[in-house]
Amino acid sequence: MLALTDSALAYLAIAATAVHPGRRRRWLREIAAQLDPPNLGAKEELRQAQTPAARRQAKVRARRKNGIHIYRLELSDRAVEGIVDMLVAAEKLTEAETLDHRCIETMLARLLEEQGARWAR
Repeated sequence: MLALTDSALAYLAIAATAVHPGRRRRWLREIAAQLDPPNLGAKEELRQAQTPAARRQAKVRARRKNGIHIYRLELSDRAVEGIVDMLVAAEKLTEAETLDHRCIETMLARLLEEQGARWAR
């Protein structure tokens, strides 16, 4: 924890007025980090400094690096119901799991992965 005397805090406030208002918050955080660095790992510190958009972009880059892409597909309800019925009949999906949208998406992705892997050999 950073502890300042009244006069040191006054000097800091006066110095902050010389910094552009749009950059002031970042400047003060940089000063605080230099005077009293947090005990975080470098990776965690970088993640906290990133904006949400930068974090999303980093995830996209990581997926691409691992050869994974996100594909948005428009499927009719009838087609999905048929695939779900097939998965339930093959005991790859339970009746309770059919109510979970994320579970259905996961199983559809797994099914496409298996089919693609068979043909890619």
